[in-house]
Amino acid sequence: MVSKKATVYDEFEASLLENPEIRKEYEALKPKYEMIQKLIERRNKLNMSQTQLAKIIGTKQPAISRLERGDYNTTLGTLFKVASALDMDLEISLKANGETKSTRDKVSA
Repeated sequence: MVSKKATVYDEFEASLLENPEIRKEYEALKPKYEMIQKLIERRNKLNMSQTQLAKIIGTKQPAISRLERGDYNTTLGTLFKVASALDMDLEISLKANGETKSTRDKVSA
């Protein structure tokens, strides 16, 4: 079994996340960047370029680049088009702050 050695970046990140304000912002952005990572991985797995993806969904390559960098607030419509072009399902859910599945089940019972 190979253990992963902590990198300088990992140590730096861990020290930053000790700050509650930074941790809160990090946690708020985490789902966005996890979704972006999945889109990029899927596009690469399909050997599809940003230009090819853009053509399929009816946009231009710079729009795909902005989406993948995470510095562009895209529409749900565009996300659904991208997911469809990559043969992926897009699931969106809303929950009250602090609500877990078990508390939702109790409320709806």
